[in-house]
Amino acid sequence: SEKREEKYKLTKVILTKTKNKSEISGDNHFTTKLEDGKYMLAISDGMGSGAQANKSSKTVISMLKKMLTNGFDKEVSIGLINSAININSNEETYATIDLSIIDLNNGNIEFIKNGACPTFIKSKNKVEVVKAISFPAGVLDKIDLVVYDKDLKSEDIVIMCSDGILESNTEYENKEIWLKNLLENVESKDIEKIANIIMQEAIDNGLGIAKDDMTVMVAKIEKVK
Repeated sequence: SEKREEKYKLTKVILTKTKNKSEISGDNHFTTKLEDGKYMLAISDGMGSGAQANKSSKTVISMLKKMLTNGFDKEVSIGLINSAININSNEETYATIDLSIIDLNNGNIEFIKNGACPTFIKSKNKVEVVKAISFPAGVLDKIDLVVYDKDLKSEDIVIMCSDGILESNTEYENKEIWLKNLLENVESKDIEKIANIIMQEAIDNGLGIAKDDMTVMVAKIEKVK
């Protein structure tokens, strides 16, 4: 099939921090360019921390890798994720699924979330919060994956994070408020700077200590000149 020329390019920054006094992170992440001009960003947060949590989230990520590297068909993918979760699930091992799939041909972004944190989309100083209300993968027999899509504009910035980032703030009952406010007030378009500000703020929230595993992913799409 004829290769379409991509109208957008994507740049990304990923920062991780392991929970204080923990040797291994329960978070795993994965980013890859798919064959059909789409780009996938994925985070999985294993419940708890340490080796068991790491194993759970690693299982989810490797499953997604195998499934989606050849391209992304939403219906097929969701079916496969569902059945794979059910096969892998028992009470001790479950992990969240947080996927953003950006189409570099048309600037559309699709989200698949299961028990995952909200995703933030920063367009200049406006910040949209995309969230799904569902249980962590493996908790239920039938997983209700929430799928959502929207169109991005050039220079929009997508922010994904694991629970450790969001939950670091104890002031707000509504956990995403602090991060939404922070992003609205950040003037910089430099994604590395934005990622560093978020991570630093999350650690400051814990009075200088990482109270949980933390992953933050910041990606920007830009029109190809």
